Amino acid sequence: MKKILLFVISVTFVTNMYADCDGLIKKYSAPDPSTKTMKQLERWVKRKVKTGDANNLKECLVALAADNPNKEAVAGN
Repeated sequence: MKKILLFVISVTFVTNMYADCDGLIKKYSAPDPSTKTMKQLERWVKRKVKTGDANNLKECLVALAADNPNKEAVAGN
């Protein structure tokens, strides 16, 4: 029972996190992360986003970046 509950909580967390990522990407009109490198995305966030959302948006974009070696491990891909 504990395993099922833990699984449901983790799936809910990941789903909410990536739903938030989509919202942040749309809010800031961010470039398509699958066509950019991690460094390009980090520079874009540094130049364009001056609010508290910057770190969250950077994490979202880097997780989906074209050259991210862990890309297959990211949920939702």
